Amino acid sequence: MKRTLIKILPLLLLAGCSSIKLGYDSQGKISNSLVSDVNLTSNTDDVKFQQISSLKNSVYGIFFRQGIYAGQNRVGNPDFKYQRWQVPLVIDTMIDVNRNYLGQFHDFLPNLATNNIDYANLLETVYRLNNWDTFPKETQQKLCKQTQHCLYIDDRLWWVNAFLSYADGLASSGSNAQELDKMIDYAYKIYINGISRDDYLNEIGTPGAVSLMWFSSNKQSAEYKSTISNSLYVTAGARLAKLIKYRYGTDNSQYDYDLVLNNAQTVADGYFLKYYPKLNVNGLLLDGVTTGGNSQIHTGAEGTVINQVFTYNQGVVLPGMAILAQLTKKTKYLKFAKELIISSSDFASQHNEFFDDYGYLQANGWFADGDGIAFRLAYWQYLSLFLENYDLKSDPKFSTMLNDFINRNANQLVIRPFNPNNYGWQANDLVSASPNHNNFPNLPNGKLFTAYPDGYSAPGIAAALELLLLQQRIIYSDK
Repeated sequence: MKRTLIKILPLLLLAGCSSIKLGYDSQGKISNSLVSDVNLTSNTDDVKFQQISSLKNSVYGIFFRQGIYAGQNRVGNPDFKYQRWQVPLVIDTMIDVNRNYLGQFHDFLPNLATNNIDYANLLETVYRLNNWDTFPKETQQKLCKQTQHCLYIDDRLWWVNAFLSYADGLASSGSNAQELDKMIDYAYKIYINGISRDDYLNEIGTPGAVSLMWFSSNKQSAEYKSTISNSLYVTAGARLAKLIKYRYGTDNSQYDYDLVLNNAQTVADGYFLKYYPKLNVNGLLLDGVTTGGNSQIHTGAEGTVINQVFTYNQGVVLPGMAILAQLTKKTKYLKFAKELIISSSDFASQHNEFFDDYGYLQANGWFADGDGIAFRLAYWQYLSLFLENYDLKSDPKFSTMLNDFINRNANQLVIRPFNPNNYGWQANDLVSASPNHNNFPNLPNGKLFTAYPDGYSAPGIAAALELLLLQQRIIYSDK
């Protein structure tokens, strides 16, 4: 039966936005927000904690067995082809589930990975690849060749958010200040110098509403605007501004707090709040805007809205909106985020209570290159980040709905071990995985794999891990 939450939306949002205290404490924390740490060893007899521990070990094992390019093609592939944005998502999961991982970031990789990569300079290399357009043309070509193409803007912003997650963990743990400063520096240079430029950040295709391009190259102009690139830009900017404020203050000469905050606000106001009616259906965000054909762009053209729903986009912009509400004391951002969450819950109620990427269907009924499982990971990961920046007790009705939404999904997970050797790749240990969801009629029901094996990939297992971890963190926060 269709849920009636949307009918009570105005009253629910009014109560929540009027009661929340818009502000951080001296450490940049919000009272009554989702706790960032849960002791996973404290309840070893609890089934859910056993599942979380098992999934954690599986994500770590597969990730490090396949190397930094933890992909879905069995052995990993150093060309970033399908892993360019999934890798930072998986790294974020490892940071989310175990803060101790932060101090061992560089030590773990050389010992446990199998690919022949210089891990001593790994993050510097990743930074350069994602900031390629700030280097001389000759260097740009070499950097783009390393990844077979110039990384798209959304790929680069996934990494900016990974750097910021690493920085958040270091800041909260009070350890390794030098590494913390390096992560902020990487994120700032990519965000401001590499991406916040007129050829990427403009009103092309969205007149009167500043928004961010998606495709970029050292040979042709950007030509398309995706919702995911704008979602990531808002969230990365808000997170970066927050870190700058609480690490260096708002008048630091090296890191311009006002510039970062204003850029994030401009896209939030433009693409999402102003252009939003053209980008939503049933309260959910549509894919994006086509601004022109081939390599040409048409300045001032209104653009054509892509008529499909990327459901994973519904989560990615949420933490950015929550943080903007805190930093600017403007409730419109939090109101937008809460509307989106309620729409997601209502959408899930129409699909056996399970939230997934049902809306984005191509001719074959499935996202062609098999990235769908990582979309699920992105949703739960960024919803968790939203709740780290939201006062859970500010609106009991909304919190009850949200808890119900999360529980309905988490309780459907089936966690079971399987032997990777049976699927064509070598492993010494059994791996715990979540099977594909049975609501898809065109996928093998109840099996651990599809034509593109997401059920036992690092992103696939991480999606289940993030959801169960989120459920437990909420329970822990209520105690």
